[in-house]
Amino acid sequence: MVRFQHHDSFLYRLADNSYRALDDGAYDLNTSDIKSHDILDLRKRIISCPYVPIIGEIKYSSPSHGVLLDEKFSPSYLAETMTESGAIAISVLTQPYEFHGSIYHISAIRHKINAPILMKDIVVSDVQINTARKIGADSILFIKSVFDNNLAEGDLENYLDYSNRIGLKAVVEVHTEMEFAEALKLVEGSNNILGINNRNLDTLEVDTSVTTEILKKQSKGKSVVISESGISDSQTIRELRKVGADGFLVGTSLVQSSDIGHKLGELTQAL
Repeated sequence: MVRFQHHDSFLYRLADNSYRALDDGAYDLNTSDIKSHDILDLRKRIISCPYVPIIGEIKYSSPSHGVLLDEKFSPSYLAETMTESGAIAISVLTQPYEFHGSIYHISAIRHKINAPILMKDIVVSDVQINTARKIGADSILFIKSVFDNNLAEGDLENYLDYSNRIGLKAVVEVHTEMEFAEALKLVEGSNNILGINNRNLDTLEVDTSVTTEILKKQSKGKSVVISESGISDSQTIRELRKVGADGFLVGTSLVQSSDIGHKLGELTQAL
């Protein structure tokens, strides 16, 4: 069922896709699908990392770049390659539409790596939260603008609280100064993380100065902040670290690299 067909914003299309995936049973699990494990703390991994903390992202396609990976590349192979090359965590895009993702990409790698797994999706329902915990994720992404535009079935505060109660850590993703200031109040004093997405989800435009401008004007306090989207070289990482970014989520430039290990080595040493 299409809920937001008359809206031009791409964010609404993404939310629509999540409801469609829910209706299609994309987040339904059988008992045999459940992966029991102790939660790994993404925030602690970032803080304790002796080099540049990179979260490697597994995604097979994107609305802005089209197909990124041939299906012959297995999630477990990619995850093992990334973590063996220095990635401190793995982000897995599980949205089936636009991204060709699946919750089973998480289950495929859960017991292959000793690193936190972030389920990256457009969360609009607690069904997705429960699935994330059961399929083997350690953290889950919440996009603040989804909740600010009333595109989810619940509110962000309750979803954050519920996720933490069942063991999941959360990354609260923002794109503007106002979103950052509001989200900071929600994550302060917790093991949850702030993510600044350099991509505008209304237009899909990417500009890494989004992170720079927000962190220049807003104090992050003791919160941990990761920068997402558009990060492909050491110089960008050095610039973002200078203004206070603690970790970096890197997807497209990694999966499109002819040598993922070499690329990660370059980025993790951008001190």
